Parts: sequence; structure tokens; C-alpha cells
Amino acid sequence: MSTAMSRAESNALSVVYEVAGTQVALDLPFVKRYLVRGKSELVSDQEIVLFMNTCKSQGMNPLVNGEVYLIKYSKDDPAQIVVGKGTYLRRAVEHPDFLHKEDGILVMRGDEIIKKEGCCPYPGEKLLGGWCRITYLRGQAERTAYKEVALSEYDKNMANWKSKPATMINKVAVSQCCREAFPRDFQGTYSEDEMVAAGAIPADYTIVGEGDDGDDPPEDPVISQAQRQALFKLAHDHFGQKEGNEVILKLIGEYGLKSTNGMTSSVYKAVTDSLMQIIESLAPGPNAGEEGQPQPGAAPEQGQ
Repeated sequence: MSTAMSRAESNALSVVYEVAGTQVALDLPFVKRYLVRGKSELVSDQEIVLFMNTCKSQGMNPLVNGEVYLIKYSKDDPAQIVVGKGTYLRRAVEHPDFLHKEDGILVMRGDEIIKKEGCCPYPGEKLLGGWCRITYLRGQAERTAYKEVALSEYDKNMANWKSKPATMINKVAVSQCCREAFPRDFQGTYSEDEMVAAGAIPADYTIVGEGDDGDDPPEDPVISQAQRQALFKLAHDHFGQKEGNEVILKLIGEYGLKSTNGMTSSVYKAVTDSLMQIIESLAPGPNAGEEGQPQPGAAPEQGQ
């Protein structure tokens, strides 16, 4: 019984899964060192295990900058799993049951409350909140999720809420509506904007992946340090450190690179795919014995 418990506990301390054809490998030290925003020393092992398995079960890749991460600033509050800018909407739109989305802001114009599309209050209009409506399928029937959120409940005069409150309150409405329409895909997660408004993220926090002008990140961004570490870890786990480094250098050399510094996401995916193909080609084939050695009469592996 104790052996089974030990094995189950060991399995929980690391996860390996695929997202969009890319292998994601996470363990406790890696998450604590690279994927925690705030005070990583305050995050418990239990919170990291929950984070890793939430990412795995919901198919999220924390190695993509701003996709999802773990945040903790206070020892008195539990760590929160935060979904980055654009992730809620992108995953909702890609959902096979998604049909249509409408969203905008609520304003007071004179004595009348107006629900308008977009995020631009006109002169003379008072911003009241944001709204979103998502139409989707469930059980072959068309359904609608609708959310209205009040600016007064979220605007704490922090971070981007000072300069662009209409955009921020609209994004809160969209995040909540996505979560209502597709609860299984976002269970236990919150958007950056909700966390900023709730005060879980300090006022001087900069939202990951969002520049000063609020533009979307480039289509082929440079990979993060966490992604670089994950690539080398994958190679080291299968080939050892020295040979693993040589394999990586050979693969990136095919793209004219001498280092993974400055590598773009598209090249990173191609290199990771090539590395996985090499690893899979070295796996014991159908003629291998119990210890992975060829059976008598089997053709030797190439290079033996």
C-alpha cells in the first residue's frame, strides 16, 4: 500500500503532455523557478501540482509567454492560476461548439443607459460597465451565455484601469462569458484583468504580453527563457547533457542559428518536432527484447 502511494505521489510531481503538437514537460522545481509570478518561495508543492495538472487537463501551455501562469504575492492567500491576455477568447473561438460573439460597454448618455459595441465612450457618456454575449451549441441546441459587469466593482484605479478602463472592463466581461459558455475549458482559472481588479496583482504589475500601447504580441514572438529551458531539458533527459547539447546545436544549425537566444516560436516548434522524431526513432521497436535489446536475427540499429 505504501509503495502504491509513493508511486502515485511521484507521478503527481511531474507531467508530460502535448499541446498543438508540442511536448510540454513540467515538474515542481521548473514551475517554481520559471512559471510563478510574484513570490515563488511562498508557493506550496500542492499548489504547483494543481497548476501542472490543470494545465495538462485543459491543454494549456505555460511555456508560451502569457498563456497561463501561477501567481502568489501573499502567504495568506492561495496561489491563483491566471490565464493570460487573449487566451480566453482564442480558446473559446477555437472551441468546436462556438458560434458567435458580441461584446462592448455600457454607458450612461443623459438619463439613458446605452449598451454599445466596441470600447469607446463618446464625450458626454459615462462608462458604467462591460458586456458580452456568446452563442454556442450544447446538445445540438443553440444556447447563449451573457454577462454584464459593473465598472465600480472592478476599477480600483490600478495599472491599465487608470488609462483604459473601457478596454479593461470589456475584457472582464468577455472572460466571464467565455467561462460561463465553456466551463470545463476554464475551470479554476481567472483572467489577468480580473486579478488586477481584485487586487491580487499589485498596482505596478505589467500584464504579461501586453505593451504600453496595448497592441497584440507579434505573430512569431521570440521564445521565453522557460521555453529554452524546456527544450534543453527534453534533450538532456533522453541523451544526457553533453550529447543533448550537441543534438540541439545541430538542429538549430539547420535554421542558421548558433544559439537558442532570439529563437522565434515557429523555429522552436520545428526544432521541438524534429527532436521528438529523433527520440521516437530511438525507441525500442517490435523486434526489441524485454531490456530493449534486439532479438537474435533482428537487423542492427543504424550506426551500431
